[in-house]
Amino acid sequence: QRLNERLELYSLENNRDIPGDGNCQMHALSDQIYGDLNHSFEIRRAIATWLIKNKNLVLSNGAKLSQFAVTTNWNKYCNQMARRGTWGDHLTLLAAAEVFKSQITVISSVESDSSSFIEIIPKSIEKNKVIFLSHHAEQHYGSLRQI
Repeated sequence: QRLNERLELYSLENNRDIPGDGNCQMHALSDQIYGDLNHSFEIRRAIATWLIKNKNLVLSNGAKLSQFAVTTNWNKYCNQMARRGTWGDHLTLLAAAEVFKSQITVISSVESDSSSFIEIIPKSIEKNKVIFLSHHAEQHYGSLRQI
């Protein structure tokens, strides 16, 4: 209910049903970028490759990207993210924004209003492209469109 209210506030709605098979973030990105779900694994590979190559990227807060793989070492994390069925996270969204040179806007169902609208802005953006995703907190990503 909370997510639906937020989507209404921003004049957004779900674009299509996204399978809940552990690849929902990749499916939602595929729908936004290509207009279908057929490129999910290609997107996953591109994201994993970017993560591997950018291990030492220094973020705006001064931390290295690799410091955010808190439950495992960086290489193991990247290998997990390359596998179908592994849930995407905030790092895969950051990588997707950079790979596809697109701002990513996420509307989430989290309780905190301050965390319900997230914008990920890459270093360079092509053609003012914005990817709109919904996020059912800790469960599922969806693909959105303007109403």
